[in-house]
Amino acid sequence: MRQIATLALLGIFSVLPCFAQGAQTDAQTLQSILVELRAIHDDVRLSQASQILLAEMQVAQAAVEKATQRRDDIKMKVSNAQNLQKSFASQLARIDESAGATIDETQKKRIADNQEQLKAMIANQQIEEQARTNDLTDADNALRKAQETLTNIQGQLNDVMKKLQP
Repeated sequence: MRQIATLALLGIFSVLPCFAQGAQTDAQTLQSILVELRAIHDDVRLSQASQILLAEMQVAQAAVEKATQRRDDIKMKVSNAQNLQKSFASQLARIDESAGATIDETQKKRIADNQEQLKAMIANQQIEEQARTNDLTDADNALRKAQETLTNIQGQLNDVMKKLQP
């Protein structure tokens, strides 16, 4: 009986290292599975971040386009105001030239009235040009800000894309 008990203990002790090796292998397998799950989780998180950044980039691009269009429209208005001023100034110069040759008092009165009207119109156009120039400065600042936002988003998206690459 002692021999049987000894043999049984010997059998148990010889099997225990196999269980220990199996337990160690299972722990390693579980660890590698955990590492892989974490990597998948990170990939999903980065993928979601890239989708959000792409949506933000589309919004930022639309804002840049809108700001560019607004700036271009204001530039055109400034140019139109300047052209009107030049036109009124040339008309005033022609009237001034014709005023010296006129002898009739009613013509002189009409020419003087026209001169006053043109001077008022030039003054109004100068005020309009100044207002549009201020608007243009504001539009340039808004465009610059929108472009900076777009550039920042593109940089973030580039960083995410680098992390997604193996």
